[in-house]
Amino acid sequence: MLKINLIALTILSSGLIVKIIILEGINLKIENFENITIAYMRRIGKYGYENTLLMEKFKNYLKEHNLFNDNTVILGIALDDPKTTTPSNLRYDVGVIINENDNIQLDTRKIDSGKYAVFEIPHTAEAVSDFWQNIGNLLSSLPADFKKPVIERYSAQKISQHLCEFCIPLK
Repeated sequence: MLKINLIALTILSSGLIVKIIILEGINLKIENFENITIAYMRRIGKYGYENTLLMEKFKNYLKEHNLFNDNTVILGIALDDPKTTTPSNLRYDVGVIINENDNIQLDTRKIDSGKYAVFEIPHTAEAVSDFWQNIGNLLSSLPADFKKPVIERYSAQKISQHLCEFCIPLK
């Protein structure tokens, strides 16, 4: 189980305030997301194992098209709240961050700009499960914007360190 011990640290650097909160096994920083475009694949249906299959299909697509490298950042985005949406209508996107001049034959869309609380956690099934079970406690002192989706972020650099990130939109 994830033990939550908060240690807050605020750094002022070049006019940008970065707040870092350290939890046992979790690091938190606040980031601004601006003008992020992704190329993506979507599936509709119950969240779970099928989302993992979509992630694998997407990574295979990137590899087949020479788009998977050390700079690749993949996002997983659960677009609907399973508490208010029927399982057959739940939407899940898996995308890769692209530049405007990239030529990828997939649908594209923008990620909502704004501030995000970025939680870095171990990339294990247990840590991810603990994160979701404790999300209420983790967000208790943050102005989360639940009108926007939570974004899972998988950079090649973080994955090589057995880490992943969850980005929670803020008001």
